Amino acid sequence: MVREQCNVLVEGTSTAAGEMLEAIRPHLRTPIHEHRPQAGTPVPLPAQGSLILLEVAGMAPREQARLLRWLHERNGSVQIASTSAEPLFRLVEAGLFDASLYYGLNTVRITF
Repeated sequence: MVREQCNVLVEGTSTAAGEMLEAIRPHLRTPIHEHRPQAGTPVPLPAQGSLILLEVAGMAPREQARLLRWLHERNGSVQIASTSAEPLFRLVEAGLFDASLYYGLNTVRITF
């Protein structure tokens, strides 16, 4: 079971990540908000429930900063489940993904 305060990062192929999200979905807080980050599209920041972010590696740096600020402000009221086909830590090392956001999303990590 996924604890209410845990954020989950699933790394692996899109198929494997999708299957894992479906397996944990019944354990996520409701309502569930799902979003696939794309250029020019802001991430919705719900006040409660769970936020599923598909392919977070594609987030623009500005959206990464916005999401990180929100993570610090939300006080655990929203759980985040995110997926990435690319290993995010490699992107952190390359300076392409914010390290603080990586650790904020990576409370529980599942890798395929």
